[in-house]
Amino acid sequence: MLLAPMAFARDIDVMTADEIATDPIYDTFLRPLGLGWSMGAVFPEPSGHTLIFDFIGRSSEGPFSTQALDYVNSLKGDLARAALISSRMIFRQAQSITATLSLLGLPAAVLSDDNRVLAMNDDMEALSPRIRTGAANRISLKNPAANGLVLAALEQLAVARASNVQSIPLAAEEGSAALILHLLPVRRNARDIFSRSLAVLIATPVGLAGPPDMRVLSGLFDLTPGEARVARELASGASPEAVAIKLGLKLETVRTYLKSIFLKTGTRRQAELTRMLSGLGRLAV
Repeated sequence: MLLAPMAFARDIDVMTADEIATDPIYDTFLRPLGLGWSMGAVFPEPSGHTLIFDFIGRSSEGPFSTQALDYVNSLKGDLARAALISSRMIFRQAQSITATLSLLGLPAAVLSDDNRVLAMNDDMEALSPRIRTGAANRISLKNPAANGLVLAALEQLAVARASNVQSIPLAAEEGSAALILHLLPVRRNARDIFSRSLAVLIATPVGLAGPPDMRVLSGLFDLTPGEARVARELASGASPEAVAIKLGLKLETVRTYLKSIFLKTGTRRQAELTRMLSGLGRLAV
């Protein structure tokens, strides 16, 4: 079968029956789940990224039919455009985050899941060469020890289930104060198949502490004003009961807010949420 460049193809079009039968990915990951057939395509994106689409079928239903292949090939233009638009929206989102934090006087950069800088505000750029973009537009710190800690933290965020803030010290230099770098994961819309994992790198002077600013909470996590107020109180270590009393809310209302906050911040338990928010600290005065 002659395949057009960047067209969808079935596994049976590019692999022999023996290759499919002995393929370790099929044996290890797919067949134990009752899956056994695939078709996909690879599209290069103008930005330099590569989009990979892969459809998996049940073993019992046999290989994908030529009709199914023709159908997804008829949609490949729409899929590629949707992915491209989503990619552009990610960059716009990154620019909005850094612009919002710049209004609060916070040096910030938004990083993609491959450690590339998607956006950096003027305040963060002013910290160069202590913090700058290096080869392949990846974040780079002048201090080798701090640079290693940031890279290790980024790798941890890429695989961690919890949205934990990583705080990293950056030693003072002649004429430059010591800083604390906060690496904060932002995982909105976890079910968005085109969404990248984002991390926000924020630099703050040593000594700032306390509950996070509500504008920061709203901007980073899309929290409503009510959710941000509840989240801020929880960051101080208050129980839902204490939050309800202080804010004049019903306990069920606080619990409803808490469920929404869990969803938006990617956390699962109150202790995890409190640890994340208290680690973020009061980033704006």
